Amino acid sequence: MKGSLLIALGRIFFDQAATWRLLAFSIAGYAFSLAVILSTLGLMDGFESTLKQGLRLAAGDAILTHRQGFFNPSGETLDEMQTQGVRSLAGVVQSEAFALGDGKSQGVLARGVDAAEFKAVTGMAFDLPHEGIVVGQTLAQEWQLETGDTVTLVLARGIEGELPQFLPLQVSSIVRHGIHEKDARLVYVARSRLQEALGLGEKINVALLSFGPAYADVHALEEKISELSDAMGNPWILKPAWQEFSGLLEAVEVEKTSIAIVLQLIVLVAVFNVAAFLVTLQARKIREFFLLRAFGLPRARFFAFASVLLLGLWATSCVGAMILVRVFNWLLANASWLQVPGDIYVLSQLQVLLSLKDYVWVFGLALVWMAILGGFAARKIRSQSLLAGLRQEFQ
Repeated sequence: MKGSLLIALGRIFFDQAATWRLLAFSIAGYAFSLAVILSTLGLMDGFESTLKQGLRLAAGDAILTHRQGFFNPSGETLDEMQTQGVRSLAGVVQSEAFALGDGKSQGVLARGVDAAEFKAVTGMAFDLPHEGIVVGQTLAQEWQLETGDTVTLVLARGIEGELPQFLPLQVSSIVRHGIHEKDARLVYVARSRLQEALGLGEKINVALLSFGPAYADVHALEEKISELSDAMGNPWILKPAWQEFSGLLEAVEVEKTSIAIVLQLIVLVAVFNVAAFLVTLQARKIREFFLLRAFGLPRARFFAFASVLLLGLWATSCVGAMILVRVFNWLLANASWLQVPGDIYVLSQLQVLLSLKDYVWVFGLALVWMAILGGFAARKIRSQSLLAGLRQEFQ
């Protein structure tokens, strides 16, 4: 009975094409405003997630160094790390160098790694023979490098007065971290080859750590890294893999909240559009409303119809917003005119990444705005008596 009454009221109030057009425009405007906020929040979350994922590909979960520089982890140190949850460790010889090739030169950060250990820590797999070098995608594109090309690394010996050492190496693989700085400046060499060139023996100066999938959550991982750092003591320096970008990540988190609040102005404009639709509907159908009241329509039934109308408008707008966000995310991945310069924005490609919390926050606040609007409309209708309404409309 209630359902049939609501349908009948819908036919009465939406009997003209112009009314449907106004409803469609109101939904489109409300959906677009919600999509703007969701896309903004999603871009910031996507930036943070992509940045941390790219840094994990380059450095695992944490970076361990020693205050004295080069070191050789003892069995006691390894046991302590394993006790604290470290699942994999990759020893690295890290050194600044110049890369030369085909008349071009560039400063790079050379990392001497064992390919198997590095894969266990970061998940990045590549072929790295003793005389090979792995370069980033950006460097390969800028220098037009292909597998088999020769790149010469120029390394300082560390002794004043000695000439630098030249290492001609063949490109064995090209990798992508997803971070412009890493793809343009980071190269990988066999650890034994770099140790041999620098005369280090078995020593390393960086260790990359992985805590495994049990610490996929960033906050839990940061707590575990802090615990391990306290347990290992003063000579060791342990930092998360994304420590070098910590200031940027904190700024993104602060700006996300600020921008989301400011963008509520767009939602407020869309709410005014919905209010304009309701005012227009009331002006067109106020006579029918008072006639139905005179014929015995309970006010509660009409308010139920209005509530269903506003909830339907809100729900449809939310669905439309999610569709628009998906379209925008697809454009970010495929439209060349939406690609950002990686040398300026750190990442060369952005993505929209939204959590359930983001949807609940945005859609919940939108529902609050709709409830406020409905409350004002209901208050206006209640303030006008049936007799006064009939006298005004039929005089």
